[in-house]
Amino acid sequence: MTKKGLFDSLRDFFASPPPTPERTAEDVPDDIWQSPESRLREEKLTAEWREKLPTSSWERVVLIRDQIGELERAAAARKMQVELDELGRIKGTHLPTLLKSYIEIPAEHRAEVFRETGKSASFLLNESLDKLLARLREIDSQLAKGNINKFAENIRFVDLYYDQSKDPFGPV
Repeated sequence: MTKKGLFDSLRDFFASPPPTPERTAEDVPDDIWQSPESRLREEKLTAEWREKLPTSSWERVVLIRDQIGELERAAAARKMQVELDELGRIKGTHLPTLLKSYIEIPAEHRAEVFRETGKSASFLLNESLDKLLARLREIDSQLAKGNINKFAENIRFVDLYYDQSKDPFGPV
């Protein structure tokens, strides 16, 4: 049996099957991160790489993972394919690639990053993770705007439909 590489393992941890145009809310499990396979991937990642990431970075990774799961369910329920695709890219490619690139820098050479940039490798990692979190907040806001717009449409409908009794020329 061949051993999976770091990148493949990270991708497996974060990746889900690529979204299809016909994807619906039923296709995204209610507890996407707690399937037995997901738990095993999380335990493996935790055991192998958690110590390779700063605690503050690991906390951000867990937060990103949890937010992606929630946003995927919400986007699938609203059939927002563009958002589903972007969430899939973040989870399946961008986040694992970022973590892999950090982990692959030998600890004894991370000081070179500071000499070149004036910032530590862990600071730059956290900064990038914060950018991913900011994008997830934007996607969440887009989903909320969709809910707000739908609510406003329903308010307008009820006002138009049920305020007919106030029309002085309408039926009494």
